Amino acid sequence: MTSSQFLQDAAALSDRISGGVVLRDDPQLADETRGQFLFLEHSPDIAVAVETEADVIEAVRFADTHDLTIHVQATGHGTHETITDGLLISTRRLDGLRIDPSLRTASIGAGLRWRPVVDAAAPHGLAPITGSAPGVGVVGFLLGGGVGPLSRSLGFGSDWVRSMRIVTGAGELVTASDTENADLFWALRGGKSGFGVVTEVTIELAEIPELYAGSLTFAAEYVDDVLRAWSHWTHDVPDTVTSSAAIMRFPDVEQVPPPMRGTTVLSIRVAILEAEAEGEAIVAPLRDAAPAMSDEVGPMALVDVGNIHNDPEDPSPMHAWSQGHSVTALDDDTIESFISAFGTQASTPLTAAELRHIGSTRVAPDTAAGGRDGEYLFSALGISPFAQDEVFASAAASFLETIAPQIAAQTPVNFLGETPLDELADLAWTPDDASQLSAVRGRVDPAHRVHGLH
Repeated sequence: MTSSQFLQDAAALSDRISGGVVLRDDPQLADETRGQFLFLEHSPDIAVAVETEADVIEAVRFADTHDLTIHVQATGHGTHETITDGLLISTRRLDGLRIDPSLRTASIGAGLRWRPVVDAAAPHGLAPITGSAPGVGVVGFLLGGGVGPLSRSLGFGSDWVRSMRIVTGAGELVTASDTENADLFWALRGGKSGFGVVTEVTIELAEIPELYAGSLTFAAEYVDDVLRAWSHWTHDVPDTVTSSAAIMRFPDVEQVPPPMRGTTVLSIRVAILEAEAEGEAIVAPLRDAAPAMSDEVGPMALVDVGNIHNDPEDPSPMHAWSQGHSVTALDDDTIESFISAFGTQASTPLTAAELRHIGSTRVAPDTAAGGRDGEYLFSALGISPFAQDEVFASAAASFLETIAPQIAAQTPVNFLGETPLDELADLAWTPDDASQLSAVRGRVDPAHRVHGLH
């Protein structure tokens, strides 16, 4: 098809949809395709800003007619590479939200982040099972399983999904639930990508009467000892407790508060589904381990759940690299290896190295979400003004080599970060689950139109 015909068809597409159509040479393309990571400057052949499900169907059919790969972006948190071809569907205008307190459900448009959902549910004493950062997009989080600050107590976010509406790669709008398209419903809860364009998700909300949560921050001189204390503490805490320990190295820049600027600190994050008295008793051994620079653990309103990890929400101009791996156990040798690699005396380029305690006795529903066998989840983050992925990857790899026997077979896919697509399946899912996911993708997107894990 000639370029003139492509332009004519693009103009016709613009007339048929309520959203907008932007071509590669349009100066508005940068604004429409900009995501969370500002260093990624996307340049697809065409971008479609959808406002309705009908818009999504039209965009998918246009891509099929013109043999274009379909990329999907709401917030861009899950985008790690520059998009240089195909059709980008921007879902951020699909921002509907309906809370049903009687059914304890939320129906959420594909463009929403967790923040408005948290705020709308909290007045009813309800909460979604979110990620640690409320600025993350709802759909991308859930498609990847969804590990957050309440995961040990209440499971993965995908466990709470009750249905999804999706325009498949074949251009068909369907509902996936326990009673409709059950195989697709299983796949969408943790299978990540390559199925189509999710337009809306309905989740069950959790009743959380009381939450004792927050973070304890320790200065560099106490990092190693408190890490040891935290690791032992996690062996005995009840399933009502989800926690993590992160060693963070702050750059000497104005954006960092003066007490932490240019320093190394340890942040212990806890979320306890207990009343204040029980919460204080559970946290006491951590407070006794060393004097804290700051102690922000206490009764917490549901709207403040993002303060547990206090992750930044604004788009970042810095280059970011991340990767994670599930860990089956945290014995003394493993924690000493972690301290040796990332502790106060270590020299590492990584900005943060974290261990999350996520394993529990909770029985999980049958979904595609992998990585549940890990008792802990290791993640590494490198932030730099320029790309240095190989340097960051090498720093993480050295630690992983020393604890190889403790690495679980699978890791939650959202934490696999910069892992190449062709390696993801082996790391995120069992062979049987990967095969089943491939079969579902083949059914709903037979032309492999949607970018993902075909």
